[in-house]
Amino acid sequence: MRRVLTVLVGVSLGLLVGNSVIRAAPALDARWQSAGSAHETSLVDRLTRGEKTPLLFVPDSVTSEPSAIATLVIVLPGLGNDGRDLAQEFVSAAEEHRWLLLAPSPEYDPIANESLTLADLRVDESLVALADQVMARSRFHIAPVIDVVGFSRGAQSAHRFALRHPQRVAALATFSAGTYTMPTSSAPYPLGVGDFALWNGQRPLDVAALRNVRVLVGVGGADANPADVVRAWDAVGGTTRLERGTRFAHALEELGVPSRFATYPGVGHAFVPAMRADAVAWLLGGS
Repeated sequence: MRRVLTVLVGVSLGLLVGNSVIRAAPALDARWQSAGSAHETSLVDRLTRGEKTPLLFVPDSVTSEPSAIATLVIVLPGLGNDGRDLAQEFVSAAEEHRWLLLAPSPEYDPIANESLTLADLRVDESLVALADQVMARSRFHIAPVIDVVGFSRGAQSAHRFALRHPQRVAALATFSAGTYTMPTSSAPYPLGVGDFALWNGQRPLDVAALRNVRVLVGVGGADANPADVVRAWDAVGGTTRLERGTRFAHALEELGVPSRFATYPGVGHAFVPAMRADAVAWLLGGS
């Protein structure tokens, strides 16, 4: 019996140590800095920072050549997920192509007495502030325009970021959003852009600037369950993520925005390797 107990205790301790190492692993990688920090984040800071702390992945390719130009890429996760999980999908591309990955974990849902629209505006303002901090405090040479990638709820914030700040965005890859702000619709924001300026610092939609943003819209071919999306967008966007992505892509085409629509056969609501590959190619200027 004592031998059995010893084995069980040993296994339990092994599992605890293993889980601790797994949880600590991201902090042990010095390339994952706390976003907006004026200096490299220490190991103690990385081990004690909160799970929702915005992170900045600084690849060795950028650190080794700080004077060469690098690109800031904002990566926005789905609802309830951490930014680092999605950004991790782009680490190898970041090393190869000199991308700084800004990985926030936004609180998308309304807090306190916010409306959905005010929550959307709060998230957008936080993204602008984070990007500004990274560019202002970084010792690296960062390109003046950025790229944005989003999945699911993150895709909603990603494309609205591009609509609000097209002059700041070079390329956008948006996957499987549940709702889209239709740039050709006069419906009230966020359904359309009928009163867009009211929620954009009194600035109307800048269609001319938007035509300089390259947009990839992607969605799984099986992401077509009407029960998965809210009903308020049915009239302007359709009843499923697949239909809404299709209509959004058509609206961009109608406005003359350089864009591509991609579907992924048999894929439901998931971010898959083919999406990552298409996003990387798109940010690099592919078609």
